[in-house]
Amino acid sequence: MTNQFIFFPFTHITQNQLRTLLTFFPSFQYIPVSADLKDHQTVEKLAEQGKIDPLFPSAKALVSVEQTVKQYFEWAQIHRGNKVNLKLLLKDNPYFTSDTNVAAIRSQIKGIKDEKAAPLDSPPDLHHDLLFLKMAQLCDEQNERIDLELRDLEKNRETLMSALRGLENPLSAAQGSKTFDTKDPGTMMTQERIRAWSGCLAQNKRAKQDRNSPLFITTSPAVFDYLESNCKDAVNALDIDKIKVHENECENKDEWHHRFCDGLMGAIQGNGNRENVLPQVKDGCSLSGQIKLYLFSGNTINKLFKMSDKQISVCLIKLK
Repeated sequence: MTNQFIFFPFTHITQNQLRTLLTFFPSFQYIPVSADLKDHQTVEKLAEQGKIDPLFPSAKALVSVEQTVKQYFEWAQIHRGNKVNLKLLLKDNPYFTSDTNVAAIRSQIKGIKDEKAAPLDSPPDLHHDLLFLKMAQLCDEQNERIDLELRDLEKNRETLMSALRGLENPLSAAQGSKTFDTKDPGTMMTQERIRAWSGCLAQNKRAKQDRNSPLFITTSPAVFDYLESNCKDAVNALDIDKIKVHENECENKDEWHHRFCDGLMGAIQGNGNRENVLPQVKDGCSLSGQIKLYLFSGNTINKLFKMSDKQISVCLIKLK
């Protein structure tokens, strides 16, 4: 029976994702491509409370990744706005195709003789997987910042328009406006994200020590759709379009979490009535969500997750 709830395939957790995850689950694990959480204070605080359990990669593997990322941004900064030189530089040596190309790029930037890159302290596959996830993490962080700034801008615009119309409380009018939609980060390089993330999980020492089969949790419809579309053997264990869930401060939330997790484990094992497997919310909470639980199997999905001869349990969760 699994007790591992692992958020995937992202290494950055947005505010919306965090709210969704902690609405459905009391705690979860995830892989950050960093040595600590000091740059993410909200996640760090929740980790101290035991609500988030980060599965940090090895420190040695992270050193080479951070060096490569730093070199790349130095290179990108120098060649910003110079498309001609950039095309010439990449013509015979495109970026991210070998272990030595970053060193070659840096050498050309500094005008020094090419030298072989120093050997990595981590397996090449792990280095590439972590490097991809690090770049994806930086991209997701930047996109979230842009989304939050646009949301604040929209709130300010609505407040101004309400004030111009002469409403008594323009702030309340702005707060009552529709939720600002954010894009699903899973739509970008979906397969590559899953493959790189799975490679990192397979090399994670703590994850390998746990012999239980994990329940993979995602908030991305694009990721779930990709798995469903590319797996011939999939069992629909649970599919509820609208389920009432507890608000964050509800006193009944802890008990609901316990019963909810038991219900998911029962659905994975094929126990109980599919319609009544999850607990009901019968108090004043009005928040609702969506949940899908599929059991994937077959050679394609096992290769993707790097888990041979195992059934892969994946849960999609969303708030309405």
